[in-house]
Amino acid sequence: MMKKLLMMAIALLMAFPVMAQDDDPMQVLVGKRFIDVQLQDVKGQSCKLSDYAGKGKWVLIDFWASWCKYCRAEMPDLKRAYKKIGTDNFEVVGISIDEETSDWKDAIKELGLPWKQLVDTKGWKSKAITAYKVPGIPVNVLIDPSGKIAACNVTADQLPDMVD
Repeated sequence: MMKKLLMMAIALLMAFPVMAQDDDPMQVLVGKRFIDVQLQDVKGQSCKLSDYAGKGKWVLIDFWASWCKYCRAEMPDLKRAYKKIGTDNFEVVGISIDEETSDWKDAIKELGLPWKQLVDTKGWKSKAITAYKVPGIPVNVLIDPSGKIAACNVTADQLPDMVD
């Protein structure tokens, strides 16, 4: 009887995939090459993530939206880190899931965001959200200079040491 219960327990455990570190679905991306997506910039021009990533600089992809109060609350810390690190070896690319470009553009101005901004107005159905397995916002992905994903969900305080 005990052997049968043990076998059932093993079978049950094998039936469910083990979640990545800390149950964060984005962690499966670490160590892999960044995923290129094509989105629009603030001028309505088509841009690819490969225009920035894999070109010899560290790139932080910051997923956010104008309506996300937690995203907006993190922006001052990210701006300080961006200023501290500088742009010689580091770039931030904001990817918004706003459905209304006017709300997105207004938030960029209001928050004084100095880095590249891209949007896919499909909201949670955005190709970037799907490609990067984004479970919610705010989240980010740090890409190393060679184009490999170095980390996900890095805090602004951790950035300077990671990029140094």
